[in-house]
Amino acid sequence: MTSQNVASPRSVSQRSRLAVASSAFLVLITSGLFAGTITGTVTDGQTGAKLPSMVVAAYAASGALQATATTDSAGRYSLSLPGGEFRLLAYDNSAAYATTFAGNAESFDISPFVSGNQANYDFTLIRGGTAIGSVSGGGGGLSGITVAAYNISGTRRSFATTNAIGSYTMVLPPGTYKFVAFDNSALYAPSFYSNQPSFESAENISIRAQQSAGLNFVLRLAAHIAGVVSDAQSHLPLSGFIVSAYSTQGTLVATTVSDNVGRYQLTVPDGTFRLLVADLGHVYATGYFAGATSFAQTPGLTVVAGESRTGVSLEADRGGVVSGRIAARGTLLCCITVSAYNPDGSERAATRTDVTGRYLLVLPPGDFRIGAYDEALVYAPQFYAGATTFRGATSVTVSRSQTTGPDDLSLDRAARVTGRVSDQGTGAVIASILLSAYDADGNLAATASTSASGSYALALAAGTYRLVAFDPALVYATAYPQLASTFEESPAYDLAADTSRSVDFALAHGTRVTGTVVDSSGTALSGIEIGALSVNRNRVATTNAHTGTFDLILPPGNYKFVAIDPRGRYFTLYFNSTGTWANATPVTVTLSGSTPGTVSFILPPKVRRRSVIH
Repeated sequence: MTSQNVASPRSVSQRSRLAVASSAFLVLITSGLFAGTITGTVTDGQTGAKLPSMVVAAYAASGALQATATTDSAGRYSLSLPGGEFRLLAYDNSAAYATTFAGNAESFDISPFVSGNQANYDFTLIRGGTAIGSVSGGGGGLSGITVAAYNISGTRRSFATTNAIGSYTMVLPPGTYKFVAFDNSALYAPSFYSNQPSFESAENISIRAQQSAGLNFVLRLAAHIAGVVSDAQSHLPLSGFIVSAYSTQGTLVATTVSDNVGRYQLTVPDGTFRLLVADLGHVYATGYFAGATSFAQTPGLTVVAGESRTGVSLEADRGGVVSGRIAARGTLLCCITVSAYNPDGSERAATRTDVTGRYLLVLPPGDFRIGAYDEALVYAPQFYAGATTFRGATSVTVSRSQTTGPDDLSLDRAARVTGRVSDQGTGAVIASILLSAYDADGNLAATASTSASGSYALALAAGTYRLVAFDPALVYATAYPQLASTFEESPAYDLAADTSRSVDFALAHGTRVTGTVVDSSGTALSGIEIGALSVNRNRVATTNAHTGTFDLILPPGNYKFVAIDPRGRYFTLYFNSTGTWANATPVTVTLSGSTPGTVSFILPPKVRRRSVIH
């Protein structure tokens, strides 16, 4: 079974190169395959002094070592190579200087290829700093564990292997890195420094020249998730598909590839994960665990340390292709995010435009709305064809094994709204708060989340908007600018393209209210909009039901609740089973932290009558 856990190395170990250098070099001599010689000089990057006893190595595209040479007293080296192209690097066995890749690349994997016929190639080395530490688990040091250093861009810079007592040493050029320790035998779960589950959450570590940074790791026993990837229609196994495990917050934790009979195995820490399967061949649409239609609706799979969960099947459906181009005033735009949304507004798939402004999405058969947004916030979000909101977008119908498009979009310059979200009582900043902007018709136009510093930024098309702050953790009550208590009473902001506006929020703690939404047959409903209304019928907070349940966080007060189906399948209903505001049962919410009980709705379907001949 082929397995590629997220932390598995692909670059070349500094400590293991010389162990195989001599035999590889002898093979080249005896086979008579030399086609050229590369010579050059290795110098000190600060002083310009020629460096003796430095090693220069050449690797084939496969990563196999081809030849090595050691610099003489004048810093010169000579490599005899067969025909072809090679990746070159220079390193110092005494560990005073950091390894340098050809082209001064930040990673072996992205360094340029050099022709074996090239006559000269020089290297400049800089004095490095040292990452030093230990890896332990189960009460003692762990040998044979790989510790890898990643550049902030996500490329791998170097790695080392722990010795018999669990210690390691790694020399790196001065800079900022993220570190991970992982077990190739998959007995222990990978761990990023310090005790973080993912690259995104890992601590940034500064390495300084001729200084040491102590970095210790404690690994926990891994859990394993295994199963088979198959075609959703034929149920035949699918090989070479990427299977990934994400945290419930959307952080990639582990990934692997299904083997030739569709089997896969993931190595993860204990926790709850959402699984998906993707086809890099662009034939199958991304498949979500348990047949979910979006990542947000994918149920979590919980595993504990040491557990092996087997029989976790994943299916992928042959899809159709939606393609097009993204431009602004005739200029094609790179790196714009393009997403396909299900009819209920959940995101089905996403991609980015290439340097020619083109995008390609593989989707299962069905109807989708296509939207594009710029993460740099220069251009305003837009939906196909030319709409500024999801509700105004034109649906695109996707058929299996067919291509739809071009579905092109031309983006306008954005208006920006920025600000800070803090606790109303303490003034402390609050991270991970969702900010939403609604247009003059009450349609959602854009969303953003606050950073660790409590700041946010929204890009919007020119227009008039109201802003709302919502806490997904359901600790703080929904809030509006200028301490307004309802959506209708909050200020409306007129925004023009290429302008900026600052809007801050102060949030107060609230009480969580839960509820259920089913139809008259008892079937759980999704996509139903639930509103908590004030005594003057204004909206204090809204949410959407998912698989029959919903949660709201509210400040103390009296509320009437209403359930509305945006797709018009069910009648609007107030709590408790009434169709009018006047007859709705009010619910009192206090700041005790306890819920006022479950707010339940049973929605009657709208009956569509057929016309008959009289």
